[in-house]
Amino acid sequence: MTRLTHWNQEMQSLAGKFVFRCLPPYRSRLLAHWTSGGMKLGPFEKWLFTGLSNALDRRYYAPTATTAERESIKELCMAGSSAIGWAKHYLSLGFPDKHTPALAMFAEIEKALASGVVRTVHQVGCCSGREIAWFAQRYPGVRFVGSDCDETLVRFLREHWKQLPNLKFELVRLEKESPRDAALLKCDLLYASGGFHYMDTASLQRFFERVKPLAARLYLSQPMNRPYSPITESVSQGRGMLSWNHPYPALLIRAGWTNVRVAEGFVEEWPHFKNVAVFADSPS
Repeated sequence: MTRLTHWNQEMQSLAGKFVFRCLPPYRSRLLAHWTSGGMKLGPFEKWLFTGLSNALDRRYYAPTATTAERESIKELCMAGSSAIGWAKHYLSLGFPDKHTPALAMFAEIEKALASGVVRTVHQVGCCSGREIAWFAQRYPGVRFVGSDCDETLVRFLREHWKQLPNLKFELVRLEKESPRDAALLKCDLLYASGGFHYMDTASLQRFFERVKPLAARLYLSQPMNRPYSPITESVSQGRGMLSWNHPYPALLIRAGWTNVRVAEGFVEEWPHFKNVAVFADSPS
């Protein structure tokens, strides 16, 4: 690293900290571009955005950070207009899209629904709702629920998919426990397409334990760095941008889930990442 590069990184880090602590309106303006990685910003604001993002990552991944502190950082970056923007992006892709064949979870959901055994399905962290809406259209006799933690997004999804009578959208926070949420999470099949990689280890472990008596099956499909092995690793690892590599099989087994299976999928366009699908049954 040259001295000039080191100086630039130091200045970028200081600028990011200053924006975070002292300029809340400007911070909000920059973070409105968080889901796109700041790619639509001009050169200087992109430089500032990177410094701000790095400052947030340092706070988020600090060993002393609590789940509540991490959730507040996620809300700054991912709630409100950012959540709507991300949902609209995925809606524009349609479903299935060109990457779907590499994601093993969706074929397993289709098999479970086609068997006739699954009559209730809940997708947590449903984002655009495009996946669960597709299944709801294919299986009108099955009851589907999509949930997310952002109230603005849930209202948007209710309006966007209102033509589907067997699909509803609910506000559910995965890191918290409530009797209302427990009733909503009770289902034959609970799945997550993304979402879990934004939960820290402690809250994800608690969630797996909490839903074990509520859901008969749990399927997940999550992005992961290619070198990280979800089978051999036992410790979570930060990926940047508030995301985690998690040892999902170990966490599920520790929570008491059985028949845990893993499948990995690869897309040439993502040379540094892979998809990990994990399937588990509740012993209840």
